[in-house]
Amino acid sequence: MSAPAPNPKSQMAEAYVQKHRIPELFENMTAALIHSQPENAKKFMIKYLETLKEYRDEKGNYPAMFTDANMTAVFGMLDVTNKGYISMEQYRSALKTLGVKKYNARPDGCEKDQISLPTFITEAKQGLEQASSNFVKL
Repeated sequence: MSAPAPNPKSQMAEAYVQKHRIPELFENMTAALIHSQPENAKKFMIKYLETLKEYRDEKGNYPAMFTDANMTAVFGMLDVTNKGYISMEQYRSALKTLGVKKYNARPDGCEKDQISLPTFITEAKQGLEQASSNFVKL
């Protein structure tokens, strides 16, 4: 018995959802909502979407959940001996933990397996910005 033929409307809907990155939008907004835990969730989500729109239209600040201090703390937890660098494996793992799915696979220091704090912060910010830019300009 063969699989049923794909439904054209379902395929169109799926293409639309993927084109506009709807799953990523809701994933990021939900993460921000859980992180902030505001009293008024609806107002927070409206503000979040307005901030994304401003960023898209004017390249304003993207809605970041993590500050430099947060990223420094993550780096510090991985650099327990205070060497001033982390390994590539730690770098990849930390970025994934922060929610960065697409990142520079060859950052400064990768040849020596030594990723510095400034490199980590730069790469994390770029990855988080890309993750927050989950919309198509209309």
